[in-house]
Amino acid sequence: MAKVSELKAVKARLGGLVRLDFSAYDLPTAHRLLGGHARQQVQKILHQKLDTWEEARVQKLLAQSQSCIALLGEKAADNHLDDRLRAGIGEYLDCLAAWGDGAGLRGFRHPTLAAFQPLGQVDLAMFLQNDCTGCQTGMFRARDGSVVLWHTEEDVEELPGSGFDSLRIAEFNVGDIDHPVVMHAFIYPDLLPGPAFGWRSDGYAQAVDKLHIRDFLDLKAGVLTNVVTWLTLRLGPAMDGREIIESLQPYYDGYALNTVHLQEGSVQANKYEFAADRIICCHLDEQPDNYLFQVNIFSDRAHPCVGELEDLRPDWRGLYEQRVERTVRRIKNKDGNPSGEMRFFFDMITSQAGDSWAYANTDVKAYFIHRQSVQGAETWLGDGPALPDDTISVRITQFD
Repeated sequence: MAKVSELKAVKARLGGLVRLDFSAYDLPTAHRLLGGHARQQVQKILHQKLDTWEEARVQKLLAQSQSCIALLGEKAADNHLDDRLRAGIGEYLDCLAAWGDGAGLRGFRHPTLAAFQPLGQVDLAMFLQNDCTGCQTGMFRARDGSVVLWHTEEDVEELPGSGFDSLRIAEFNVGDIDHPVVMHAFIYPDLLPGPAFGWRSDGYAQAVDKLHIRDFLDLKAGVLTNVVTWLTLRLGPAMDGREIIESLQPYYDGYALNTVHLQEGSVQANKYEFAADRIICCHLDEQPDNYLFQVNIFSDRAHPCVGELEDLRPDWRGLYEQRVERTVRRIKNKDGNPSGEMRFFFDMITSQAGDSWAYANTDVKAYFIHRQSVQGAETWLGDGPALPDDTISVRITQFD
């Protein structure tokens, strides 16, 4: 079990959450500015990968990334797809190029890439997106019909600072003059918004967890799941998450995407576990005290597609299942006081039970607790592992 002093040292090194407000700009410009803000760390991470990875691995991931770009171009031109999704894909490609430009990927050179030249900034930007993230997420139905979504963002760094130089929360404008909407996202330095957690001012929120997936070497063309998480956050409640996922499959990797949104005067919550050409959907029941909880494994081990998709040592699966069991025990012992629900989930993620697999461990970069009701939302944010004496950033969104 990590000592409190070790957890505090992690928080001190990370330096707190940094807010980046890009809401005054169009999305491509905002992404160019985001890439510029993280430019030094993006290039550091890219150099780290190319310095240490075998050429065969680089070649495989570059091929997947270029296949993803080509397939997205085909999808954007496919008249059979929903116009909103086609527009979103085109916007994603524009933002990816702008982000790569801001991050200084135009003209980037490295000896490992010599055999693959010429490579454009979009190729390298997508190469960096070929990296899943994610942690553990839960959704709970409160007695007033609201939904609490909680998430801890974990990232294992080989050396301190090798992944994160700063903990960024970025804000983007995804509405228009008549209907302004602000999209918020926790940012990995080398990734676009979407993976990790994010929320919007129109009542949508999401959190993402990596699934351990087999390497599908026979997949000739596919999409990276980080594209999906960008699109679902960008489109928010305007389009069903399942439709987006099914329209873009197959995938090289796998995620569990947890979403909360407003629909016809109620708060809806769904979980989508997807990889390759499979998707497992689960809806949070509207009965009070129901919940869904997700770690980095498929939730239903008995589902027929899990054996085909999941690649995980049995002992590791056992450790993940223990995480689930600890959370289930806490929720089953929860009292029914709705005024204390945010505090209940905060107290839960301060737990150090489970040693390095605890909620509060030295790999946690940030945490997110979000309560969505039809009247508005309350969001609690914190940096690093949650500790009982944390000063929490609380944001309130009230609908008109």
